[in-house]
Amino acid sequence: MDVAETIAHHILDHDFGVMVGTIHLPFTVHTVTMFCISVALFVAAYLMTLKGKSVFARLMNTLGEEYVAFMRDGIVVPGMGEEGKQFLSYFCTLFLFILFSNLAGLIPDVKTITSNISVTGALAICSGVLIVYCGIKFHGVAGFIKTFVPGGTPWWLVPLIFPLEVISLIIRVCVLAIRLFANMLSGHMVLLSLLLIVFIIGQMSKIAGTGAAIPAMGLEIFMTFLELLVAFLQAYVFTLLTSIYAGLVIHSH
Repeated sequence: MDVAETIAHHILDHDFGVMVGTIHLPFTVHTVTMFCISVALFVAAYLMTLKGKSVFARLMNTLGEEYVAFMRDGIVVPGMGEEGKQFLSYFCTLFLFILFSNLAGLIPDVKTITSNISVTGALAICSGVLIVYCGIKFHGVAGFIKTFVPGGTPWWLVPLIFPLEVISLIIRVCVLAIRLFANMLSGHMVLLSLLLIVFIIGQMSKIAGTGAAIPAMGLEIFMTFLELLVAFLQAYVFTLLTSIYAGLVIHSH
């Protein structure tokens, strides 16, 4: 068993090679997974808006209301203030998309698209655009530029402080992408490695595979539950940091 090849097969993206004439269409495992997650989100949002007296409709309405209230009171308002309520729909969508993407990797033969830096980078760019938009919306273009220079800064320090503050904003956006990508990639590599240990021991000896693989299986189950926790935690952290960064721009001094 080629361990490296097996891990790469489950982690890396794969192109289906779809061609229309001489044009190559970017249909990959990750793009198809992303499309399926988007459809699942649309269906979930639709179910939460169902009207009726049935138990299912009332349950979905309650779940939707509690979820929106949690995002509003637990993430958006604490990070951005009352001004952030107008962006609540973005944060609700962002959290669920990242959560569904993280959890999808725990389904057999489904890849975790958030272990792809292109996906997390795109999410971070969306959050970066929101941050810049908040700065321009609440301060104007000139006012937003002024936020990169703290009040009371001596004029001779402005050429040094301004580029550092701009770089700081760019780093924040980059960290959003790298943190999510690194955590999900490393987590699934550990899960796959532990799972492969079970099969490797089983191939080495039937006797060893009977007893020696049990601790590895137990550790695999523990890591799976830990990965479930990480999936929720990373979605929460990404959304929360986006809210905090946007709040820093809105309420800059």
